[in-house]
Amino acid sequence: MTRRIRYIGALAASLLLTLLTAHASAAPADTAPQRLRVWLMWGSVPTPMVDQLVDEFEAAHPGVEVDVQLQSWVGIQERLETALGSADTPDVVETGTTTTPSLASAGLLEDLSARAGELGSEQWIPSLRESGNWQGRQYGVPLYAASRVVIHRTDLFAKAGLTVPRDQREWLRTTRALARAHRQDPGFQPLYLPGRNWYVLSGLLHDRGGRLATHDGNRWNGGLATPEAASALKYYRTLQSLSQAPKDRDEAHPLQYEELAKGKVGQMVGLPWELADAERINPELKGKLGMFPVPGLSKDRPGSVFLGGSNLAVSARSAQPALATDWVARLSGPRAQKLVAEANGTLPNRLALAQEVDNPVVEVQARAAENGHTTPVDPRWPLVEAEPNPVKTLLTEVLTGAPVRAAGRRANGIIEERLNGANEGHR
Repeated sequence: MTRRIRYIGALAASLLLTLLTAHASAAPADTAPQRLRVWLMWGSVPTPMVDQLVDEFEAAHPGVEVDVQLQSWVGIQERLETALGSADTPDVVETGTTTTPSLASAGLLEDLSARAGELGSEQWIPSLRESGNWQGRQYGVPLYAASRVVIHRTDLFAKAGLTVPRDQREWLRTTRALARAHRQDPGFQPLYLPGRNWYVLSGLLHDRGGRLATHDGNRWNGGLATPEAASALKYYRTLQSLSQAPKDRDEAHPLQYEELAKGKVGQMVGLPWELADAERINPELKGKLGMFPVPGLSKDRPGSVFLGGSNLAVSARSAQPALATDWVARLSGPRAQKLVAEANGTLPNRLALAQEVDNPVVEVQARAAENGHTTPVDPRWPLVEAEPNPVKTLLTEVLTGAPVRAAGRRANGIIEERLNGANEGHR
């Protein structure tokens, strides 16, 4: 996922100083000068926080120099594979949650299982912990997460006498009521939902007890021709019928927050910072946008949402894995996590910490993340997401009239071929 750089204020920097000082530990006097190389992604950790962390880490480890290099998400998987496989490897890297298993299965990451407990693994959001785990061993430590929410026009809801829907039936009724309230405006959309937003479908599928794919101990089996998948696809089709968004496009083509910014959209399912993106394009929307968790099947449980984010990992070729793990521990620890969440509006790796963060965006995401999930954990999963993405194709087929089960079987065939038939060395 891509993020923009954000900065923290003086108070957060002061708290960070306290955090790092409290966790400082003196290095042995005879430690030879060392260089710790860290790769972080642009915007994941605010730049002032990185600078402060470097200063405090070097003070706690005399003779150590920390070199932090900020990377772009574009092409990062290939760069990581090359760098981690070389003699000149970075010691600590940030990886996407869906790609950590691929690096681990290739033998490029250090097994951190022995230290997982002291790193706080029991408190991590379960789906994030799973994303950094490969074959029962922990390679990735969650840095942050973000969950999709429903961004909506609070002013239009109020004008139509509508409240936030509490389950998926209410969501449909609310969306239809919003459409009726604006029936004199043919360009108005009560919901903007692109036909190929497979992240939304994945959540609806998990709500119903289904999965994109399941592993039986020997092979992967596609899960898109089950009764649960049929139910999820039919609900998606009904919801999408209330939108004028293209049936053959995803949320990035066009960028959906740009559609929201036009002022003719009542709701959309997106990442929290898309609200600010829409306000930036159209300042007239400031104060008129809010967010709520994607509704679930019942009023007492939010909908399942895909949790994206990133992990911290240590290179298997690092000459100083203990030192590298110490860096990971500091950045993934509770107080640092709260500062990152406060600054960026992302979720800390422990849901309990979200209650201590003074950021309403984090609070809404935390409620949504109570029922969060990630993609199937397998190093070959990126092959499934590669275009043509069979889940996206399935959605367009169903929305344009194809029988649900038949379309699901076709998608299953492609998923199974990509997960079972490629890169058998990962098995």
